[in-house]
Amino acid sequence: MLREVGKFLCAVKINRQLILSLGLRDGVDIIVRQIHELSLPAIMDAKLNDVGHTNEFMARSYIDTGFDGIIASPVAGWEGGLDSVFQLTDSLGKGVILLVYMSNPGAEIVYSMKTEYADGRPQPLFELFAEMAVQWKASGVIVGATKPDIIARVRKLVGPEMDIFSPGVGVQGGDAVKAIAAGADYLIVGRSIYDAVDPSGAARRYRELTM
Repeated sequence: MLREVGKFLCAVKINRQLILSLGLRDGVDIIVRQIHELSLPAIMDAKLNDVGHTNEFMARSYIDTGFDGIIASPVAGWEGGLDSVFQLTDSLGKGVILLVYMSNPGAEIVYSMKTEYADGRPQPLFELFAEMAVQWKASGVIVGATKPDIIARVRKLVGPEMDIFSPGVGVQGGDAVKAIAAGADYLIVGRSIYDAVDPSGAARRYRELTM
């Protein structure tokens, strides 16, 4: 599959279910090497969200396997949460991408939950997460392609330099063109490619939509 669609990709994201099925050693690490042979970066969708020493152990395990970037949830906070992960990745030249807004319908209940600005005004939780990404100097943020309006808002908050990665294109109903127009830099497309009768053709069509 990688050899077939690789020329249409800019990176490959691997989810935890693949690691549960194959394992890190003599399993996913082989796939990561194949990704690198195609001159593509490998991103681990770990959604790290635990205490610091646990997050650091998991992050180091993924990096030792060859991953170039790791997706983490800002819910853990900085001190004793993700500080150790950022310190590790910074020292090794790797990246952390923060989850700001998921692509599934039920995500709205949590990610749009109101918190407060310093002056007491209500602030959606996803906006706070976007601000954390800037403050922590994340490599990018995840915002679901199913929410173009949220992508646009996050783009304003994180500025033009930070990359926005948008999952949920295709099967989940996200529109590739609308996501890019709203400010996304990269589309995360999984099932709509690997479940297609012609995966290479599907990957090419998504690539062409955004050019």
